[in-house]
Amino acid sequence: MLSTIEFKNLFAQQTGNWSSITSYNTVNSIDMSSNGTIWGVSNGGLFSFENQSFERMLTPVDGMYRLDGSVLKYIENINSVAIGYIDGMIDLYSIEEQRFEQIQDISRVQAFTSKQINDFEVYDGSLYVATDFGIVVYDTNTFLVSNSYTKIGSFDRGTPIFDIYIKDDRIYVASQQGAAIASLDANLDIEASWINYNASDGLEDVSVQSIILFNGEVLLSTNTSTKVLRNGVWETFSLLSGYNSVSFIEVTGNGNLLSHTINRVLTVDRNGTLTITNPGINGISDIISMGENSDEISLSTLSVGLGIGEISNNDFQYFTPTGPNLNFFDGMSFLNGTFISGTTSISQRNSTLDRGKGYYIRDESGWRNFNRNTNNVLTRAQFQQAFTSTYTDDYYYFGSWGQGIARHNRVTNDIDVFDSSNSTLRGWADDDPNFPVISGLETDENGAVWATSRYATNPLYVQLPGEDEWISYGKSSVLSSNDEYLYLFVDSYNQKWISLQSTSGGGRGLLVLDTGSPIESNESIGVKLTEDQGNGNLPNAMVTSVIEDKDGEIWVGTERGIARYIFPQFVITGSSEERRAQWLINEDPDAASPFLLRDINVSAMAVNAANQKWIGTAAEGVWLLNDTGSSILKRFTSENSPLFSDAIRDISVNDQTGEVYISTDAGLSVYQDVPLAASPSMDELKVYPNPFLYDSHNRILIENLSDVTTIRILGIDGTLVRTFENRGGRAEWNGMDSSGRQVGSGVYIVVALDSDGNERGFGKVAIIR
Repeated sequence: MLSTIEFKNLFAQQTGNWSSITSYNTVNSIDMSSNGTIWGVSNGGLFSFENQSFERMLTPVDGMYRLDGSVLKYIENINSVAIGYIDGMIDLYSIEEQRFEQIQDISRVQAFTSKQINDFEVYDGSLYVATDFGIVVYDTNTFLVSNSYTKIGSFDRGTPIFDIYIKDDRIYVASQQGAAIASLDANLDIEASWINYNASDGLEDVSVQSIILFNGEVLLSTNTSTKVLRNGVWETFSLLSGYNSVSFIEVTGNGNLLSHTINRVLTVDRNGTLTITNPGINGISDIISMGENSDEISLSTLSVGLGIGEISNNDFQYFTPTGPNLNFFDGMSFLNGTFISGTTSISQRNSTLDRGKGYYIRDESGWRNFNRNTNNVLTRAQFQQAFTSTYTDDYYYFGSWGQGIARHNRVTNDIDVFDSSNSTLRGWADDDPNFPVISGLETDENGAVWATSRYATNPLYVQLPGEDEWISYGKSSVLSSNDEYLYLFVDSYNQKWISLQSTSGGGRGLLVLDTGSPIESNESIGVKLTEDQGNGNLPNAMVTSVIEDKDGEIWVGTERGIARYIFPQFVITGSSEERRAQWLINEDPDAASPFLLRDINVSAMAVNAANQKWIGTAAEGVWLLNDTGSSILKRFTSENSPLFSDAIRDISVNDQTGEVYISTDAGLSVYQDVPLAASPSMDELKVYPNPFLYDSHNRILIENLSDVTTIRILGIDGTLVRTFENRGGRAEWNGMDSSGRQVGSGVYIVVALDSDGNERGFGKVAIIR
């Protein structure tokens, strides 16, 4: 049974202007605190679970180091949770103080390149950390390193350690080169203190993944077998002879051995009886016992969150918080506040995870996940890896990597999938024509939906309103045989801007196409834009993003900067001068380059309600530019903000709220921007905070504005204090007069005049100095 739970913080608590949207469905590790609370680390952050409710949901916005922690351990004597990461960093979360502290010792090690943390073991006031280069021991009271062991007996120095088990002052180690055992009373730096086991002792596979002591015997597991140590030799453990890659978890209070594989829970009692439990899911990552003498367990999964049930009756209930089922977001759009998004075109070579790569819809009713795990239509069509989207008055559309296009009825939620079996959609003939990769998906001004099929012989398609048929277009005659269609953007003139690429992945410029009437596809005319100054003046031939701003300009992002086409309606039929792009000119005369952001690798762009441009990059975070692209207003990276990663996949702006959704390769960050969509009326302005205190606030927000307004701040006697221009439905004022000084305490009048001079808006704010 799968339960979706509303939890207290659907979005993590905001720090400043940031929040986050993450998925907790993929849980990597769990443990239980002394009061019975389950703590888990997932690809969406840290969580606590008690009384069948998710209580704390924490992400980097709350101070966590990053998402996707790999291992977690509860430390009772300090009531804290330790989280280990792939780069060696440790998060220490104090449950009582509700704060994170980063422990950086392992991540700073220079002698070894791989520092991944694989396991934690708490024993006698110490935390033993298994890493990719050895064992590091911390004093849990001070969290200072008390010991480190990079050479485990006769094994090579820096051998990866995968698992640690400690019992009665003896340490049992599973490593890439075999198993090792030693007494903690001995000097573990000395090779002779360790007993090492490898192939000569009966281990055919020396890469040991898990180790434990059960009924006085040492058990270990590899990817190919499960062994028991008897008379100094490793023999096959007959009870688990049919199981490989077994993870030993613990010996419970009633003496049972608790372990699991990827899809089974295996329990061996002290009398040698094996109980095999099938929880009904494929993807168990961890399990814990819920009580010393109980057969109730909790298990973490790779796709359906947290499971709780009893071994004896094999009845498990799975809990996931409301939200997206994955941390992948691509092809994001907003329609009247409703958010739609695909997931990713990238396969993880894991059928369990790839099946969930469908699409999301979030509206006033909450999150809805549509994928092969949740919808029979998508299951039958094997529809997955959606990564492009668009919408019409009646439908949402989602394009996939190889499985065509899903059309989702906005009212009935009925889904149709168009692919090579039931439509004209085709893929790249040299690969598989029945595998259409829908790399571009857009709606024109008439409500027709256009799609590009990557590298296909007929790479452009259109579906007219009210129709099911997809009309195909061959490649434009202005292109060479090396030019293949990739991304697609449709401007307000219904021109198609199609990025071009060679089959080897090199950039080939940009095609601008006027398709004429879809019924007469031979009417198409177009022009190819390149880096040549007389034929496009692109900053680079690899075009990665195209947008249209509020003034009708087309902005083109490339792997080496940004260009603007100020009069796009003349690009096809105009002169070479009219199709020459303008690069962004830096208004700072002292800048190193006259061109703004000349060398950035653009990955995504979006326009907010103030016509400012959000620019995402492949590895350098995001910039916010002014409306003309002449100055940088803001810059965010993972170093100076809670942004999950500097690798930006997509950006979309919700003009109704001012939220900017920034998709990264690590998850979705949300920034609360100032601009909003314009208000249809300025009868009464909303001004806040009111009163405004200089000691407590840093800005005054003014809402319910028209699209383009002049805002005047007046004293109660009519004296003009400040005048400024604004675009969009919300503006900010820093409380300073025209000379940059604080104004005196009192009541101030806010007057907004629209660009036509026909409408005024009024508001008041009290200022306390």
